Amino acid sequence: MASALVLAGAAQAEDRFVVERSGDSSAQTVFFVPGLASSGATWDGAVAALGDSADVHVFTLAGFAGVPATANEGSFIEGAAEALAGYIAQGGYTDVSVVGHSLGGQVALQVAARAPEAVSAVMVVDSVPFYARLFNTLTTPEQAAASASGISAQFRAMTQEQYVAMMEQGLPVQSLDTSVHPVLMEWVTASDREVVVQAFAEVAGNDFSPVLDDVRAPVLVLTAWAPGSPVDSESVRRLYAGQYEPLADGRVEVIEGARHFIMIDQPDAFNARLARFLSDRR
Repeated sequence: MASALVLAGAAQAEDRFVVERSGDSSAQTVFFVPGLASSGATWDGAVAALGDSADVHVFTLAGFAGVPATANEGSFIEGAAEALAGYIAQGGYTDVSVVGHSLGGQVALQVAARAPEAVSAVMVVDSVPFYARLFNTLTTPEQAAASASGISAQFRAMTQEQYVAMMEQGLPVQSLDTSVHPVLMEWVTASDREVVVQAFAEVAGNDFSPVLDDVRAPVLVLTAWAPGSPVDSESVRRLYAGQYEPLADGRVEVIEGARHFIMIDQPDAFNARLARFLSDRR
């Protein structure tokens, strides 16, 4: 598997991500974008399942999981998307399917809007454009921004020990597979804390819904449900579907028996759905 640093653009010679490429360079092009404080290794199982059936590009964003941080002026998510769109243009890639988890799902949608001639499909894994409305459907953008600002201030005021302990408390929501929890925490502790706080504030405090009007590629959204959730799986599906209603071609499906890292909790179900999704694009 080859690995290379890729520049964000000629104007700012800044590294926005690292990328690992594998598979068959003459096959269908698939980009994988992980989420907040996550490594591209998030996708190891999916990449192995694809084998040589695809030209696979796995990204890890700058500041996450040991990749050095870079200066981020403006939006972290939009900056990452602009860099990925530049990577597409530089490489002359066409008919690209972009798969993004969590924050990476919003990056994927932004890429599709920026490169509509090159991005032919998007799979979003457990992510919505207006995160705050998952918890209160009446939340306004102003309320979400204020809440995110307050939480970010709390993050910055914590000691490193307090910050790590808080992240550990959220592990049961991330994955049902407790064996992967130490790996997730390794990624968190290897991530640049300020970048994580900035990126989290963007996810929690912004409404990215307007980009959906500019996405022309088909979009499949996978969300998770597991026993013990406060609502049933159909209610979860409807909640996500409501956020993606503006899409020209969108579909929401639930993978049961999983938390946020669907590809880790239900690898067989996830890989089967991914294979079908990619097959439909051929």
